[in-house]
Amino acid sequence: MKKWNFGFVMIGLAFLISILVLSCQTDETDEYSQQAVDVTAADLFIASEAYQNLEKEIGKDMRRERNAISKLSKEDLEQYRLLRKGMLNVETRTEAITQLKILTGYDYQANRDRISSLVRDVFKDVNFTKLELMRARQKSRMCKVVITRTDTNAELREKCKNDCDETTKEDIIACHNHFNENIKDLPASEFPDGESYKFWVKVRDACISAAQREEENCKKSCDKSYPDEE
Repeated sequence: MKKWNFGFVMIGLAFLISILVLSCQTDETDEYSQQAVDVTAADLFIASEAYQNLEKEIGKDMRRERNAISKLSKEDLEQYRLLRKGMLNVETRTEAITQLKILTGYDYQANRDRISSLVRDVFKDVNFTKLELMRARQKSRMCKVVITRTDTNAELREKCKNDCDETTKEDIIACHNHFNENIKDLPASEFPDGESYKFWVKVRDACISAAQREEENCKKSCDKSYPDEE
């Protein structure tokens, strides 16, 4: 991987520091004062416009898919579930994707390939580890936390579900990264119908499906933790 350009790092550092000052600054008497932290290459990456735009684009794609599913009837929803399972079978994948597009108006193949391409472009020059990326995301989330003591259950539930969304975005990015890492050295003859390529597409789709199931469970947990107040 390419080394970070020093000039870019300095510009990014200045940008990140300004973000930290604005988002993490607290009153001098606030007992939850922000402690100083070392800024890493991963921190700069998470704060970059390219990464922020990537997360926004994934969020838009998640909403498009949800909106398409929300319009389905009970019968269509059952067919949708069967077709999603069909996507994970190499023999039925092509037909399942075609039928899903007809059923929902959402093109699973095109959108997932598009997101994989975006992730590949954004991550192509990074030179930090997955652990460093995870820590940078945790620090970024901490800076966004607003501590209050007057939130209603409805507000807490909404915040909880927003956290579920953020985690899902990160998981989806990881799925696409894993896919990109495993296809980058495949010969040109594998694209787009080679057995190895199709195998990794199936792995990517299974990974995304698992992330979406976790999101559903996460949001159900939010509903249970913060029920409507009487």
